[in-house]
Amino acid sequence: MRRAPQLAVLAAGAVLAASAAAPPAAADPRPPGRDIGRETLAENDGWASAEGGTTGGAAADDADVSTVRTWDALKRAVRGDHPKIVYVEGDISAMTGADGARLECADFADPAYDWDAYVDAFDPGHWEGGEDGPLAEARDRSYRAQREHVLLTPGSNTTIVGVGGASLSDGGILLESVENVIVRDLGVHDAYDCFPEWRGEDWDAEYDNIEVSRSRHVWLDHLTLTDGDTRDSGLEHVYGEQVDRHDGMVDVVRGSDLVTVSWNVLDGHDKTMLIGNTDSNRHGDRGRLRVTVHHNHFTDVTQRAPRVRYGQVHVYNNHYTHGSGTDYPYQYSWGAGVESGIYAQNNSFDMAPGIAPEDTVVSWGGTALYEEGTLFAGRYVDLLDAYNEAHPEAPLSSDVGWEPERHGKIHPTRAVPHLVPAKAGAGRLH
Repeated sequence: MRRAPQLAVLAAGAVLAASAAAPPAAADPRPPGRDIGRETLAENDGWASAEGGTTGGAAADDADVSTVRTWDALKRAVRGDHPKIVYVEGDISAMTGADGARLECADFADPAYDWDAYVDAFDPGHWEGGEDGPLAEARDRSYRAQREHVLLTPGSNTTIVGVGGASLSDGGILLESVENVIVRDLGVHDAYDCFPEWRGEDWDAEYDNIEVSRSRHVWLDHLTLTDGDTRDSGLEHVYGEQVDRHDGMVDVVRGSDLVTVSWNVLDGHDKTMLIGNTDSNRHGDRGRLRVTVHHNHFTDVTQRAPRVRYGQVHVYNNHYTHGSGTDYPYQYSWGAGVESGIYAQNNSFDMAPGIAPEDTVVSWGGTALYEEGTLFAGRYVDLLDAYNEAHPEAPLSSDVGWEPERHGKIHPTRAVPHLVPAKAGAGRLH
């Protein structure tokens, strides 16, 4: 159960392992005089621009502007609900202590926890369910100890921006019950769960690269999100099931609202983007989960790009690619869940042979999905018609009950395969 931290960064489309010590920050490639930390979301840039807009920490006093180079300093800098701007330099690992020393999973393990004993205790060959017992309780204490350390929990009115290709690895960002937060120009890699839980049928990991929970007015822009060096193909199997180490990549859940997700790279992941985490939260999610997803590059992701429950979600000008050699098998892109309203415009798909237009959509209890202007394998395709022809027993309507009013320029679809890869992701904010 020992694992050294992975300082992973994405460069030229490949994930590279960094050294334990963060290298000096590269020169900032952005235009002179431009202060990214003071920028706010444009007036009509998606749902996060509604109802007062999203300004993050743009109004921060000079005393509340900081530059950080360590995990400990970053966690301290984002505390509180006053306006603040935090610049991140270098490649920071969440699996480091206050003194900068590397941490391993064993550093968070409860004295009563043992992986081999846990696996033996829950072996389906003899486990009959019921009371989980001391080993499960020790696993939970271990999980909570790691969670406390590796999740960054910014307060409201915060802007976090990377400088010169900065990245965070081995942890995640949790926006919990906050408002008015901006995260831009940053890599976030390998939100690794040391203590996954056996749920009787599968293994469950808890950490997302970024989770937006019970929060409003959030802008996530020009980020590069990956699994780092922890690829699914390298994970062990126990009881015949993969031992998951990652959960979502960007999840917007528990009644969160007014979120814009723009110009990001989401590369190599399974459960990628979940909007609405349960069918049962009707009272908490109805009228919320309004999210705009635009100009993102989803590359070699398995599913949920996005999967939606309840929300009114505008999905436009995104580019989806999936190669034949990836170790992340393809399942679907758009998931129409309970009472969902996905409004998709001018998205492009460049998929491996064997992936058909009708494969891009799945119904998870949804009844409608609006789609237009989709380019698939270089030709215009009506994905909704393709899905309905393949599923005549449960077709989807095109009437989602709403039309987007807040959005920036919707580019012609033929521009998307060139425009998005050239400009999306960390280090390309210009």
